[in-house]
Formats: sequence, structure tokens, C-alpha cells
Amino acid sequence: MAFEKKITVETSKGEITFNINANDYNKYLNATQPNNKVQPATNFLLDTVIESHVAKLKELVQEPGAPLFLVGAVVEEYQPEFNFKVKKSKAEPSK
Repeated sequence: MAFEKKITVETSKGEITFNINANDYNKYLNATQPNNKVQPATNFLLDTVIESHVAKLKELVQEPGAPLFLVGAVVEEYQPEFNFKVKKSKAEPSK
């Protein structure tokens, strides 16, 4: 799978490691809705955590806000840095 990355996060429960790939990332983004953020974040984290860290993660995601803060850290580390600049288009002539 293209663009795979192993990410380890230091948490209050100890280190938790995730194996992320583009399919996992895209599935998470597609599942996130304005009124539904916590469950997609939790699912993404549980789907990508390494087997030996599942118990720590399950305990951590029970804490209020933990899934959103943790997924934010993981996604920020996964995404490459982009520096896009949009060129101004020439104005259309008036009719």
C-alpha cells in the first residue's frame, strides 16, 4: 500500500503505535461528518493500532475528548506538508 507510515504517540497510558496507510486515512476522512466526529476517530484509531497496544488504546479512548485529540496528533504526523499557492486568474472581460 502506498504511503504507509508507523506512528508512535506518547500518551498518559504509555506509548501507542499505529500503522497508517492511505486507505485507512481516506476511510477516516470520508466517515467524518459535522455531527459525527468521535466515532470515526475512535474507529480509525482502533483499526490502525498495533495489536499489542489495543488494550491501552481502548482504555484511553474512554476519556472525554481523547479520541479527537489523539486522532489529530496521528493525522498531523501522517499527512505530508503541502505548500500550495493558488495563482490569481486573469479577470474575465466584461460583456
